Amino acid sequence: MHLIKTIFRARILSACTALAILTAATQAHANSDLEQGLHAQNNGKFSSAASYFAAASESGNSEAQYLLGLLYTEGRGVDQNHAQAMLLIQQAADAAHPLAMEWIAQHSVVTAPAEQDEEEADPEDDC
Repeated sequence: MHLIKTIFRARILSACTALAILTAATQAHANSDLEQGLHAQNNGKFSSAASYFAAASESGNSEAQYLLGLLYTEGRGVDQNHAQAMLLIQQAADAAHPLAMEWIAQHSVVTAPAEQDEEEADPEDDC
């Protein structure tokens, strides 16, 4: 029984180690995509930048989500798409990206409740 527990613990440890290595590799790849995207953007290659940002964004990189969202708002390297921009920037804001949170705050539309027509407001005024 002791041997089975030891083997089980060793397998769990191996699985955890493999997961940690995979997570680190994924994050490193996302950072590389972000860096390449920034380089492309700085050189005016917005389509390439969008591709790199999209790859990093899929890995959960909030900076890439924010930057790709901005490209969508401006239609640089991608077709302009405000809904996609809002989705990406909101994802970045949800991950506590400060510029994304500021952008969301500045671009959120607060709507007031619709005012009732005067006739609907006081039905007793019909007399």
